[in-house]
Amino acid sequence: MTIIQPIQIDVARSAFEAWDSLGVNGRVERLARTMTLLPETQRKMAVWQLNNAQHEIAETLVMPGPTGERNELATQGRGPFLCLSDFDTDNAKVGLVGQIFAALVAGNPVITVGLMGQEIMDAILDAVPEGIIQNVAESAVDSLIEADHLAGVAILCDADKAQSLSKRLADKSGLICQLVEETNLDTLGKIATPHYILRFVTERAVSINTTAIGGNATLLALGSMEE
Repeated sequence: MTIIQPIQIDVARSAFEAWDSLGVNGRVERLARTMTLLPETQRKMAVWQLNNAQHEIAETLVMPGPTGERNELATQGRGPFLCLSDFDTDNAKVGLVGQIFAALVAGNPVITVGLMGQEIMDAILDAVPEGIIQNVAESAVDSLIEADHLAGVAILCDADKAQSLSKRLADKSGLICQLVEETNLDTLGKIATPHYILRFVTERAVSINTTAIGGNATLLALGSMEE
């Protein structure tokens, strides 16, 4: 069966590279402009996610290699994320804000769902480039989940729904689709942890040869010589 790629995925993928290339601090600067448009509890969650991203993923780690090369380890976004909630409460809205801001500051474009997602999108829309945040009706969720180029689903739901959705995503073809679930609506225990942001990124390693031509080969040879 041929699955038609939803237009929202194409739009998100087109905007992805430019957004990701801003870096964490560049994205924080953009997203911080939205703070006055969010209710207090949602604003606190958004601020926490932005500050946490700067602490957890903003720095590029430099690791000298054994043969003289310079290795740089950083993170980048995974791609389009679908962010939604099965619940419609004040705390669910706070959790959804946490999901959306974590996904965005990590470098990903986001697709929200329904009226709750629309409200949050409206607060963010003018601060980010076109295509970085979109909204769809609930009827479009299934087609988005099945899309080959969806990078992840961040959802507030119960444990049974999380389990069934995990299996559904695992059975998909195409890009590996990450499930980022929150099943505790009372404490938002996963969303409020420092390492939550890591669910929205992938590692990027760059190796730079800082030795003269043939230097690495010489060093490797020396290292293998017996005394």
